[in-house]
Amino acid sequence: MANRLTQCQRPVLECLELRTAPSGSPPANVIGTAAGTVSRPHQVSETAAAVQSRNLTPRKHSTLFGLFVGRNEDGSLSPRIVGARTEAAGALPVRHGRAFRAGVHDQTVAFTRTDQPGLLSTAVTGRDQTTGGYIAETTLVGDVNGDGKVDLTDLQAFAPTYMSRTGGPAYKPAADFNLNGVINLYDAKALLRNLAPISPRIPLAVELHLAPADQAHYSHPAISGGATFHRTVTIVGRTTPGSLVIEDNHTSRLPGGTQAFKFTGPAHATNASGFFAVTTTNLEGLNNNNFLILDPFGHQVIRSFPIYWIPFATGKGEPR
Repeated sequence: MANRLTQCQRPVLECLELRTAPSGSPPANVIGTAAGTVSRPHQVSETAAAVQSRNLTPRKHSTLFGLFVGRNEDGSLSPRIVGARTEAAGALPVRHGRAFRAGVHDQTVAFTRTDQPGLLSTAVTGRDQTTGGYIAETTLVGDVNGDGKVDLTDLQAFAPTYMSRTGGPAYKPAADFNLNGVINLYDAKALLRNLAPISPRIPLAVELHLAPADQAHYSHPAISGGATFHRTVTIVGRTTPGSLVIEDNHTSRLPGGTQAFKFTGPAHATNASGFFAVTTTNLEGLNNNNFLILDPFGHQVIRSFPIYWIPFATGKGEPR
């Protein structure tokens, strides 16, 4: 392939967007729910959830957990997360996300990492000397199907939810790692952060081809992709097992690629061997298909696959 790879880099968790999903039944990835009370100003209250060995991702240095705290419906507490800890490791690093705002955000959100099973405690106090009861939920980030671990089945369940929003038919709260109401690239990176690797750590490489039934063998301009007589074709690919492949929304870009990549999907999960397939519809001439590939080891790469389609070539093409 003549395509060039972009520089691999480790995705990071970006700042959370200031939107939130409405309250309802707990997401499938909740591993513990507990009630607590801040009974006086400046008091720090703790609740705990049990982290099981099966919740921890093998072959990863640590596993990411979400901490969500909301006040009781009849309370006046403005909860603030001030720490997290386990008995084995002591104080854990906490990355703060969304702050509680009455009438806007019904939970305050933070994230922490641990590599030890046992009780994971969340420390809460009241902002502005507020007091009252609260409910704390601890989530296993990326556990879309709620089976207590993050593996290939979660990636496969996540892919159809990509870019869905609260209230939409594809939306799943457990796929929305920060519960901001939209499932996007942030959520994909968070899931892959916790995904159990299927293969050894290998450099991220991608192979792309037209499906054999869609390939056309005739004289055409030299391109690094494929040529076809068919308007709708299938691109087959292979990459690191457990990777997520996200399509660029090329239909919203101006001719000549003068706008930045959007990668708003659809998204596709590879299988246990790293294979995936994408169906696309061509316009007459050269069609650029761009993909963002994220692997479970924190690497990402963009690949382009051009397809040349002339519907009237040798009289075999499909009508426009």
